[in-house]
Amino acid sequence: MENMLKMITEINQNSVLIEEEIEKCKGSALDKKRTLDEEKNHFQKAAYAVLDMLNRD
Repeated sequence: MENMLKMITEINQNSVLIEEEIEKCKGSALDKKRTLDEEKNHFQKAAYAVLDMLNRD
């Protein structure tokens, strides 16, 4: 019985660590998504500017 309680405690501790790591990864993924969205917008603006310049001629 004592061994089972130790195992349950260990599983719970590992579960908490895993959940914390998942939250860190979510945060990191959101940061990367924001960065990629900003870069996408930058390139889209540049592309539209080039198209606008080409259409003026």
